Amino acid sequence: MAAQRAHGYAIIPEQADEMIGELLALDCARVLVMRAGEAQKLSVGGWMLAAAAEGSVSVSARSDYALLDAGRTLLLCGAAECCVEAVLDSLCFVMHMRGELPQRIFAARLGEGNTCCSDGAAFVRECMGSLHMHDAEHSPVRADTASQLCYGLLLRLFALPERGRYKQPSLVESAIAVIQEEFSLLKGLDDLAGRLGVSKAHLSRSFKQKTGVSPGRYITRTKLEYAKLLLQERGTSVTYAAEASGFASANYFAKVFRRETGVSPSEYIKFLP
Repeated sequence: MAAQRAHGYAIIPEQADEMIGELLALDCARVLVMRAGEAQKLSVGGWMLAAAAEGSVSVSARSDYALLDAGRTLLLCGAAECCVEAVLDSLCFVMHMRGELPQRIFAARLGEGNTCCSDGAAFVRECMGSLHMHDAEHSPVRADTASQLCYGLLLRLFALPERGRYKQPSLVESAIAVIQEEFSLLKGLDDLAGRLGVSKAHLSRSFKQKTGVSPGRYITRTKLEYAKLLLQERGTSVTYAAEASGFASANYFAKVFRRETGVSPSEYIKFLP
């Protein structure tokens, strides 16, 4: 996976009592500010609500993938772990909930344990703002207050049109999934197109139209973010970071690194705290 160093903050309400926990409890609400290629692995447990406020993010859990454009939301149930990765520079909200109310509200839509809504990120942003305000006034946020805010949010999302489930990934979602899992082994765009069984031209056109960047550039960004993560480890050589990230040579890696970041890999290491 790509580098897991998203920025932002988390709001953790007080522990809910048994009654609130059975109905609807908020365990954690996260604000993720991610550059393209950055990722965050999250433990889900009960319910996870993800919303792309800005940019575009992919959400993967089990063998399923969803691509959330700006404004889109995803409600997911039952996955022990998921990965949120930024396709573009993104602002993403993630809320971890438990209880039976989400199932009651979205029962008709949860055929595969998940549902997508269009234009719901504005409601999630508003709810996150309220949580942040309560947390600033009195931390931690009261469990009943967090539960009420989440209940109101779910009702507003339910009123929005459904955008479909994500059991069957699209071409672009499949491409992102392959890149996320096997970026260090990919031999270029021809290799990626071959794995997906489509032409390079069709893949490039579809990917650029959906995400705003070319698949080749997305592969490069993903490799660079992973290389940066390796270089942050004491004693990691530039040559090792280049090889482990899937670059053909250390010289080519250094050239791409400088082009994308403005500094060489060696200078990047010196600048690290």
